[in-house]
Amino acid sequence: MPRQTDTRARARDEFARLLAERGYLGVSLDEIAKTVDVKKASLYHHFPGGKPALFTEVAHHYIEETAAVLQQALETGDGLRERLLALAGTYARGTYNSALGDQIYHATRHVDEARRSELSHAYVRQLIQPVTDLMGRAVETGQLRESDPGFLAMAFMELAAMLQPMPEDVAMPAQERPAPAPAGALTEEVVDLFLRGAAPER
Repeated sequence: MPRQTDTRARARDEFARLLAERGYLGVSLDEIAKTVDVKKASLYHHFPGGKPALFTEVAHHYIEETAAVLQQALETGDGLRERLLALAGTYARGTYNSALGDQIYHATRHVDEARRSELSHAYVRQLIQPVTDLMGRAVETGQLRESDPGFLAMAFMELAAMLQPMPEDVAMPAQERPAPAPAGALTEEVVDLFLRGAAPER
């Protein structure tokens, strides 16, 4: 059993690494089998559905790991601002594997409708709904103005995603990058922008 579990986990992790680098079409089971040092038939033993099944395992693992980080942030402190700061901080620290998340999103076009629906529901339930619930409670208690909590959740997460560190191998050359601002200061700025808007205080 340990050997089987180890093979399954190594195949999943190797698929995730290659998926983040190349996208779904750039990953082959032949390469996964060679890297993990098993026969291709062994991969089908662990993942009878082949490449789509292995991709689904990778996506669920990513969602579950990300959800754990999200939940910890949402349990920080008692107030809305504290929790938003904790949530934004997870982006600023580069906690999320954004390259993998993006590739998972794009890869869903290559799997069947049932898998696409399964992953979409898991993503919304575990990663979007908790933030939506936070926003809903804030609207109910008057901490946020009347608005659709789902819209507020998506707006905040898109804003917070701007805090993610710039990848070393893309975007502008290192010598042309501005000096990074302290992560804590940027996190507070993003949360205040969300809570108060960009207009000057009167």
